[in-house]
Amino acid sequence: MGQRSAALAEQFEQAVADFAKEIEACPDAKWSATTGEGWSVAATAQHVAGQFPLEMEFITAGAEGRPLPTYDWDYVNGKNDGRAAKEMTVTKEHVLKTLRDGSASTAAYIRGLSDQQLDNKAPLALANGAEVTTEQLILGGVLIDHVRGHLKSIQAAG
Repeated sequence: MGQRSAALAEQFEQAVADFAKEIEACPDAKWSATTGEGWSVAATAQHVAGQFPLEMEFITAGAEGRPLPTYDWDYVNGKNDGRAAKEMTVTKEHVLKTLRDGSASTAAYIRGLSDQQLDNKAPLALANGAEVTTEQLILGGVLIDHVRGHLKSIQAAG
């Protein structure tokens, strides 16, 4: 564990804590409101909570020097929309449990990364093949900014 990985894990944990606080405080009437994604607050919250396994596919591949998944936006958006349709009425309790369980193992993994692993580069299909580092995956739309972006969407809903 290095200082960079510890700082990244702390940023991730803070983003998740802020997200969880928003979910906990969300009034029942807002839970079914529509977010900017076109999903209910419930489905958007579950999307974030349930997305860590997919995000970890990218992060672990990058850290281990393997090729990143080659999913395209049609695949990702289709998967997200399909899951959102099933999760329109998920409970806050379920979201919070999924969020906490998934984020704990994700933060632990990040905390264990070396500087070399954080600096590994690979082309990201979702960014038109641009080379990104593992650190950029963690900070950017794949993980920390993903949580923060959906948090803003939930805050702006209904």
